[in-house]
Amino acid sequence: MIPDVKLNVQDGALGLTPSSIDAVMVKLGVSSLGAVNQVLSISQLSDVPALLGTGPLAESVATHLALSGAPLLVVPLNASVAGTLGTVTHVGSGAGTVVASGAPLDAYGVLVTLTRPGLPGAAAFTLSLDGGLTTSAETSVPAGGAYPVPGTGLTLTFAGTFVAGDTYAYTATAPTSTLGDLNAGIDALFADPRQWSILHVVGTATAATAAAVAVRMVDAKTRFRYASALVEARDINAVTDTGSHASWQSNLLTEWATFADVRVGVAAGFAQVVSPLTGRQNRVSIAATYLARLAAIAVSEHPGYVGRGPLPGIVKLFHDEQLAQGLDAAGFTTARTIIGRQGFYITNGRIMAPAGSDYPYIELRRVMDKACTISRNAALEFLNTSVRVDANGVILDVEAAAIEGYIEGQLRSTLIADRDASNISVTLQRDSNPLSTRSAKLTTRVEPLAYLSNITEDIGYINPALRTLTAGA
Repeated sequence: MIPDVKLNVQDGALGLTPSSIDAVMVKLGVSSLGAVNQVLSISQLSDVPALLGTGPLAESVATHLALSGAPLLVVPLNASVAGTLGTVTHVGSGAGTVVASGAPLDAYGVLVTLTRPGLPGAAAFTLSLDGGLTTSAETSVPAGGAYPVPGTGLTLTFAGTFVAGDTYAYTATAPTSTLGDLNAGIDALFADPRQWSILHVVGTATAATAAAVAVRMVDAKTRFRYASALVEARDINAVTDTGSHASWQSNLLTEWATFADVRVGVAAGFAQVVSPLTGRQNRVSIAATYLARLAAIAVSEHPGYVGRGPLPGIVKLFHDEQLAQGLDAAGFTTARTIIGRQGFYITNGRIMAPAGSDYPYIELRRVMDKACTISRNAALEFLNTSVRVDANGVILDVEAAAIEGYIEGQLRSTLIADRDASNISVTLQRDSNPLSTRSAKLTTRVEPLAYLSNITEDIGYINPALRTLTAGA
């Protein structure tokens, strides 16, 4: 062989960590477009109409992108349960009628207001899809009477003679998915190699739905996906709750009393939120704005940190935990007002964890999930590596210390550097017998940050002259 100098280029000495998935979240729900159970990546608000069309999922994704700027993984679900149409209520003296038909693509509060009298072809109206909060320009009633409402799946059919000022109103509910549809979407998500940190099921969920999601989150953990999930509790129901806020709150406590899980959070309470897609003011769960806040902050930050400022995008809260307390204490994630501050804030980012769990709050859940992801990736560097042992078959201390140092270094360069934890320790059990077991046991501990959720202040007057006299005496 001809004499020469050969180089073996080493890799891994810098201890670089993989890209963070802290802000990568996934939403599953119903939309008018998008292949069912196909995992999409959406990062631009302008892409939402073309990829998802309209519907609960499209609105939730648009709100997330507009408020956080963080990209999303999105899974359209099969909309096997059709939306429903309520009864049209007419207020006024006219003899004309408006008949509602079609399959709604989302939830709507339809309000038709006649602005010009007469028969179809001569009469005119304005239309609101959010109960009168925003209103369209004046539109002529078609001569044939049928008016398909663009982008909604609804049709209004006018008949008879109309009087200006008369109104016709009804509500429409959004299409939904079954539990089987949801599981099929989660199967597709789990088959996708991309990683994510929080799974959000868009649309009203029951305790049974949450329990099924909890099972799938255990499945995710076995697949080395350390993540949490968020579901939405229902809104006030005119029949079940007799339209009473107090009854709704009491019924929620009963309906969810037996549910507990260390990875699933439940958002309770609805808000009036401006749609980035249509400009309408939709009544939606606080889940969308809450998740957008989580995507915009560090995993260790309390989502209700007042110094961060109020939640953007919310016009009105329909449940204010400050005024009607009880849901937060029961483990629900709620929003609130704060006396002396403008806007709306998250009370606590709750996980529905059982008593005694280390994970009742989302920030503790997210930090541990981040630690699990980083430490596992670091430990994989040593999978199937060889180590030296002493005369007793015990791993040499120098070998153990090298493994400990690397893994702890990876955790410190992320959790400590990002101010997500107070301290880290990694210990490799020395008395294991790797010759026989071909294995080793690591013990990793994360010391979390502390949070000042209650501050007591002692305040009063002081007379400096009296203090001086006392000191002089």
